[in-house]
Amino acid sequence: MILIGARGQQVLDDYYDYDGTIATGGSAQLALPRRKSCSHLIVINNSTGLLMIQFGVRRAVATLTNGVVTGVSVPDAGFGFVYTPVVYFGGGGIADDPTQGVGVTMPDWPSPFNPASGRAVMSTSALGGLQISSISIDSGGTNYTAPPYVFIRADRRDATGVGIPSATAGFPIQANGGSYYVNGTSCPTSAISIWGATTGQSYAVKWMP
Repeated sequence: MILIGARGQQVLDDYYDYDGTIATGGSAQLALPRRKSCSHLIVINNSTGLLMIQFGVRRAVATLTNGVVTGVSVPDAGFGFVYTPVVYFGGGGIADDPTQGVGVTMPDWPSPFNPASGRAVMSTSALGGLQISSISIDSGGTNYTAPPYVFIRADRRDATGVGIPSATAGFPIQANGGSYYVNGTSCPTSAISIWGATTGQSYAVKWMP
């Protein structure tokens, strides 16, 4: 029985559970498609080897020349995209603003009044779906103080586009029961990918909508 408005009652968390294994050692794979609403999330490493997970796609890196973005390198091509992801340039400061100082290189710092813009160029991925082959600069912007952050975000309709973790990239989950756990304060809106060095490494993903 549940008494509406009463406190101190036992509430059963209705977790969804998915058990998986690494299909090909040394190759990334999708662990969980994007969940538009997810209040609890845990990823458990049931294997004897390290696993790496990644949320979404790692940011790209902008090159700045005289306050203008002249190039963008893509360290993470991602995989599994169905739609072209959105490219967003954040921060970078304003060269003629005398208040610029500590924090100018942070992604939430102001951008110039004429910020850079660009779009992802896609190609087929060997891991499935589409990947990012490059970022085309539509406008380099003007008056940057520092290179802006270049965020790559999956299209709102895309549940499977995600970045590629590896032995040196992603969040590590230690062997023999190590876990990544977020309780009640997170709403992951990006797909999650996973990497393990050995075929057959097992893991479990549990979440509550």
